[in-house]
Amino acid sequence: MNNSNIIIRLNTMEKKIDNINQQLVDILILLNDNKKDCEKMSTHIDFIDSVYDKLKTPIDFVCNRVNMITNSEINV
Repeated sequence: MNNSNIIIRLNTMEKKIDNINQQLVDILILLNDNKKDCEKMSTHIDFIDSVYDKLKTPIDFVCNRVNMITNSEINV
């Protein structure tokens, strides 16, 4: 291999490395965006859980009453 071939190969390899680096940057950007979205979703899930914990007992009470009324009407 002569010097010009080596230079050509080095330039080709440098371009490929630059391309790979850019792809890695793009992947990191996507990962960071995904992380932000996951954190938002986690916050939303926590909110829903807290609301459900507060409403679970009243909802169960109402459901039980409705079931009792419905069952008593069916048995009559």
